[in-house]
Amino acid sequence: MWSVRGPCVVLIFHLVAGAAGQELAGGGEENIVRGDNIVPDDSDYDYSQFLPLNDFHVNDFQDDVCDNEICWSSICSGAEDLDNTMQCGCCPNKRPVKLEDIDLTVSCSPSGALVRYNLTDVLGFGLENLTVVISYQMEGEQDSLDSQEVENFDDTEFSWPGLCSGVSYQFCVEVTHAHMSKLDEQNMCQACTPHGPPASNPSSLLVSGGLTYLSASWPAVSPQCADLTYQVLLNGVTQDQPTDKTSHMISFLDPGLYNVSVRAENNEGHSTQPLPSTLYTITEITPPVDVQVTHAVSHGSLLAQVRWNKSIDFEEESLTRRGYLLNLYNSGEEDMPALIEEFNWDEMEKTFLFDSSLSWNTKFSLQTFIGNHKSKETELTELFSTALELSPPEPVTVRNVVINDTLAAVIDWVTSVDDGFEGLGVSITLWTKDNSELYSFSVSNPQNTTTVILENDLPWDTMVTLRTSVGDALSQGTEPIKLFSALELPAPANMTVTHTVENDTLTVEVEWEDAIVVD
Repeated sequence: MWSVRGPCVVLIFHLVAGAAGQELAGGGEENIVRGDNIVPDDSDYDYSQFLPLNDFHVNDFQDDVCDNEICWSSICSGAEDLDNTMQCGCCPNKRPVKLEDIDLTVSCSPSGALVRYNLTDVLGFGLENLTVVISYQMEGEQDSLDSQEVENFDDTEFSWPGLCSGVSYQFCVEVTHAHMSKLDEQNMCQACTPHGPPASNPSSLLVSGGLTYLSASWPAVSPQCADLTYQVLLNGVTQDQPTDKTSHMISFLDPGLYNVSVRAENNEGHSTQPLPSTLYTITEITPPVDVQVTHAVSHGSLLAQVRWNKSIDFEEESLTRRGYLLNLYNSGEEDMPALIEEFNWDEMEKTFLFDSSLSWNTKFSLQTFIGNHKSKETELTELFSTALELSPPEPVTVRNVVINDTLAAVIDWVTSVDDGFEGLGVSITLWTKDNSELYSFSVSNPQNTTTVILENDLPWDTMVTLRTSVGDALSQGTEPIKLFSALELPAPANMTVTHTVENDTLTVEVEWEDAIVVD
């Protein structure tokens, strides 16, 4: 054995003669031997016990290193004698870190991943500047989803919350140190694919709405997976199809109280975690309340004032069109109102004047409207007819008089209405004794007398009835009263007969005194 040391290079040679050379030296059969006593082409000797020595490594990352168990044995722990130096020459400066050294295991589900590891053996390698980083990424992707540096090497596990079902992930432990070689596996990974429904539901729920709809919104569930959807439930019943958005509107709802909730779903089912929920009321549009009608006579006209109160409290800042509808019906028999008047939200009264445009039996109803939605109508209410009771005039008297030698009947009555107004009057009807109507005529208030002349078109036994009239409405009639025939017709008195003959013509002149007494 000999060595040569130069300024920068150290070479060590360890020459061993083969068995053939030894036989030659011992006087065996003749062989051609080189001057160094090594038999040419003698390749039978096993040199594998000797590891090539490389003393040229000058950087931290060793490329020309070998992976041999002898490197981690006591033989190479010191390598103080020359024989050990030859065998351990290719060993790295420090023992490399491999997957089996950290006992890496991974378990995962949609709720998260648990990475278990053990650095106890690695800490025994005497590594300087040791750094351990744990990370995970989708399989096939270059960028990691998250990474954490291990600060306490006594820790044995780390977890990440929330994974996507059906997605394959790589969970890696990266170990670096000051003595890295190509034998260090450095980034050691295990794959794991979770399966199952989403691990959680939205954390909260906000609901707003209107008269026939509600709108629900919620924060997104993490992670936001490709197959993640949300299902809105009303009173525990699913509504519409699932949505991949974080809000949803449900329309055409009836008034009532709703328990609104939302759950997260994916291709493998829905989350079994508690649902966020809130109560929301779809308010029924109700008609006005406290409807009142008051009447008064002003300047000879009958007035009907209608008042009501709102039944719904509405946000003052709302811009939704809202108010009231007052429907006028000529009578209670029509299906459709003859006239509809609209009022603003703050208008809650209306005064009507009784005239020819409105019937005495006009009825009205009220509705609340909000936007394009209307409440039901209130019950029909009389507009004018409750102002007074239409009763016939009383008393009614008939007296006969003679006007220009013609018998007449003077009819007098007292109206049943204390305060007269325009449109109020009396309807007078003449009848035969067989109750066949002859004709009618009206007398306006405040007149309370009229005269009927006994003419050729009226029979002696004509009867008369009176009814109070208001517009087109009539009260019950009075009992029939004799118009003329109540007058007693006595025989003429002081009748005389005078005869005269003139020009051979006899003339008889009859004279009498009228016994009829007329006031």
